[in-house]
Amino acid sequence: DADSRFPKMVRVAIRAIRHQVNCILKRHQNVRLIIEIGNHDMASAIWLMECFAMFYENEPRVTVDNSPRPFHCFTFGQNMIGTHHGHSVKLASLPLLFATDWPEQWGETKHRSIHTGHVHHDHVKESPGVTVESHGILPPQDAYAAHHGYRSKQSMKAIVLHKEFGEVA
Repeated sequence: DADSRFPKMVRVAIRAIRHQVNCILKRHQNVRLIIEIGNHDMASAIWLMECFAMFYENEPRVTVDNSPRPFHCFTFGQNMIGTHHGHSVKLASLPLLFATDWPEQWGETKHRSIHTGHVHHDHVKESPGVTVESHGILPPQDAYAAHHGYRSKQSMKAIVLHKEFGEVA
């Protein structure tokens, strides 16, 4: 379900993400951009990654992760942050997957979180050593959601991590 023609949506997506990155650069020294590949449009996720890798190739403050992996992990001080769209692996399986694929990051950090979005609503699952969190969505309900009875609320949040103490806001 889309509001307009594909070229218009491409322009809006690029402008929106570029605006977000530029706003973040005004307040923070570094930006890490991850565009997760999901089940909705894998091809668009890939060209977006490459597009932003080229936009910011000469900006040392911006790191664009253009790896085609469906899982990403990085550290910030004592925080391990994992991301995945959430469509191909059950939330309950993510802790062991991340501990297996990133054992050094897992072992060297005190605070660990994995973030997904596929289910389109907020859901937090505490597991030993890690929190798995699914986040809500920004766009309004589309025809598919309306037809299938999905009624997720629109939401957006900011998570503030302290390098040593983990999530603080």
